[in-house]
Amino acid sequence: MAKRTRATATTSTLARVNQTAIIEALRESGALSRQQLGAKTGLSPATINRLTASLIEDGLVVPAGQEPSTGGRPSVLLRYAGSSRLVAAIQLRAETVTGILVDFDGKVVFRRSVALGARRPEQTGAAGDGTAPPEQDRELRKVFRLFDDLIATADSMGTPCLAVGIAVPGVVQQPDGIVGTMPEFGWAGVPLGALLRERTDLPVVVENDANALAYGELHGGAGRGLSSLVALFLENGLGAGIVANGELHRGARAEAGEIGYLLMERSSLERSYDARGDLEDRIGSLALTQRARERGMPIPATGTLTAEDVFELARDGNADAQELADEILDMVAIAVAALVIVLDPELVVVGSSFVGSSDMVIPGIQERLRGRIIRVPRIEPATHREDAVLLGAAELAAAEVNGFAYLAF
Repeated sequence: MAKRTRATATTSTLARVNQTAIIEALRESGALSRQQLGAKTGLSPATINRLTASLIEDGLVVPAGQEPSTGGRPSVLLRYAGSSRLVAAIQLRAETVTGILVDFDGKVVFRRSVALGARRPEQTGAAGDGTAPPEQDRELRKVFRLFDDLIATADSMGTPCLAVGIAVPGVVQQPDGIVGTMPEFGWAGVPLGALLRERTDLPVVVENDANALAYGELHGGAGRGLSSLVALFLENGLGAGIVANGELHRGARAEAGEIGYLLMERSSLERSYDARGDLEDRIGSLALTQRARERGMPIPATGTLTAEDVFELARDGNADAQELADEILDMVAIAVAALVIVLDPELVVVGSSFVGSSDMVIPGIQERLRGRIIRVPRIEPATHREDAVLLGAAELAAAEVNGFAYLAF
C-alpha cells in the first residue's frame, strides 16, 4: 500500500489562492485599480503587482482604462477578461448528447444537440466476441463528431477552446476517464478519456453527471460559499454527487454516491442486482415505464417514462400518476435521509427530473422527513435547471485552465 503524505501549502498553491481572490474581486466589482484590489483582498502591493502581472500575461486580466485623476498620476484599471476565454462541455443522456461553449463570464455562446437514436434491448450490452456492439460504435462516433465540432467552432470564433469537460451517466475512474457500466447505453469499460485525448492536445475531464452537478452547484450555484453538499440527480438512472470539505468525494473506487444501489427494505436481500440496484429498479425510467404501462398511463413518444413525466402527469390530475409520484417521493425521501444521516451536508440540491416540479418535490421530501431524522436539510433545486450538469462539466474544464479559474455565473 502506498504511503500517504501530508498535504502542505506550497508557494504555487498560495499564489493560485491569491490569484483566485483577485479574479473574484474583479468579477464582483468590475474594473479595479491595483490599490483597490489590495484593499478588497488584503494582499500587499508587492503581491498584487506580481500576481496581476502574471494574470495579464496569461490573458486572464486586461487593462481597462484609467481611474479618474484626483490630482496625482491616474491609476490603471484592470478587469477580468472572461469573454475572451472559452471551454467546452458535453453531456451524454439516454437519447441525446449536448455540447456547449461557455466563456469565463459564464455565458453560453454556442450550443448543439445530437440525437443518439432509439435502442432496442437486444442492441445493448457487449457483443458475444468481446468487441464493442455496433450501437456503441455509432454513438461514440456522434460524440466524437460533436467534440470535434465544438473545438473547431471555438477556433472559428477567434476564441480557441482551452479545455473540455464531459459528463456521463456512469462511474468514471479518474484520472484516466474510463467509464464503467452505463445501462442506458449498454456501454461498459469504455476508455472515453483516452479516446478523446487522442483527438486533441487540450485538457479533457470526464466525470459522472451527478458529480458534475455537485461541482457546478458548489462553484456557481446554490452551494457557493459552502464546504459540503449533496446533489441528487434523477433522470433515467439515479445518482448523487457528494462534496465534502470543499472537494468532490468520489470514494476509493469512484463509486461514492451510487445511491441507485441502496437497499430499500428487507426483501431487497432476497435477490441479486447487476447493472441496476434496488432503488433504481423502483424509480429508474425502465421501472417507471413498466409500472405505467401496467396502470394504463400514457407513455411518451420516446417509449420511456421518466420521473419528470410522472410529476407532470400528476400535476395535470392523472390519479395513477399521482400515486406513482407519491411512491417516487417516498423512495427519494428514504435515500435523502440515508445521505443526510451519514454525511450531514449543509445543502441538498435536486436536479434534472426534479427541477421542473421542485415546488412539489422539495416540500414532499421535507414533509416525509420531518420528525423522522435529526434535522431536515435545506433542499434547493439546481440553480441552472436543465443546464446544471453541462455547466458543472464546464466548471470542471475551467478548473483545468491554470488550475484555479472558475466560470463567473
